Amino acid sequence: MIVERDADLVGPGASDAVFARMPDPWDHPRTTAGVAIICGWAAQHGCTTDLLLDGAGMSVDALGASTKLIEAQQEIAVIRNLLTALGDRPGIGAQVGREYHLTSYGYYGYLLQACGVVADMVRCGLRYSPLTFAFATMTGELSADDRWSLSARTDGVPDDIAAFVIERDLSASVQMQRELFAGTGVAPLREVRFTRRVDDESQAVYLDVFGVPVHFDCDRSELIFDRSYLDLPLPMANPHTAAVIIEQCERLRAERLHAKGIAGQVRAYLLASPSLDCTLEECAADLHFSARTLRRALTREGTSYRTIHDDVRRSLAHDLIRDTTLSRTQIAERLGYRDWSSFSRAMRRWGSTATAGDQ
Repeated sequence: MIVERDADLVGPGASDAVFARMPDPWDHPRTTAGVAIICGWAAQHGCTTDLLLDGAGMSVDALGASTKLIEAQQEIAVIRNLLTALGDRPGIGAQVGREYHLTSYGYYGYLLQACGVVADMVRCGLRYSPLTFAFATMTGELSADDRWSLSARTDGVPDDIAAFVIERDLSASVQMQRELFAGTGVAPLREVRFTRRVDDESQAVYLDVFGVPVHFDCDRSELIFDRSYLDLPLPMANPHTAAVIIEQCERLRAERLHAKGIAGQVRAYLLASPSLDCTLEECAADLHFSARTLRRALTREGTSYRTIHDDVRRSLAHDLIRDTTLSRTQIAERLGYRDWSSFSRAMRRWGSTATAGDQ
């Protein structure tokens, strides 16, 4: 079997074994369908929709509007409300992920069904990720043991929802593949791995969702499949239909990546700044807003400058700590702290589990 490498794959960590990846950031507009699924699942577990939408900048009526787009930060607010209401217990994300059926994704779901073989489906699935509700950054990679993996990272995702979205997005991927081969008896998933630690009592939830061995405290979170699965034809493959739908998906992908809303602009601005020691007023001026206009626009999108700033700072902190080429002083300066001690105190306040080792 020959699987061509993704020609667009560049950057650190790229290898000849990687054949598909998500090329776009997760911070893009998405439909309200993802939030509606979360609310539907939560309602079955005693959590009201009004509670989940509190502070998210959207109404219950918006959940039924198929064309309405919301910002990623608004969905994050809903996820935070869910975890606060039900407790951030292991397995919630995996259970919610089972509710993301192919019909939830519009054109994206039709495209996956029309692809020729699984390898094409994986490439298309990752390329058009802006048409989904994913926050995890996924990569398809061949392994040396006649298998391949779909791995998931939380690049830039706020720490407090990271475990949930990894579980949900991997579970949703499994659910989609089950539906693509419904009634065929195809069962290529071999095992699931998570970086998080889970007590013995909670592990039964994951086994129920995935139906294969699930391992914890691993080096990375991933789904492991038979390599031969990549060559398997899709039951409803249709090259003509796929070509037609790809045109629609390309248009939607471009629209969503170029319409990220004010929250997306602020996040991009902070990520590009040499230091996070910048105020709302400075950000507003550089983005050509008044401070009042920026504050009100973010409120309408269900977030605030402080929330975005804190999320970016926490996410960058974990990425920078893992970069062994940076000194403590460089890390502190990039994050907008006067010195390493100030940064260390902030880390303790966050209750982070990351280890700020010697640089």
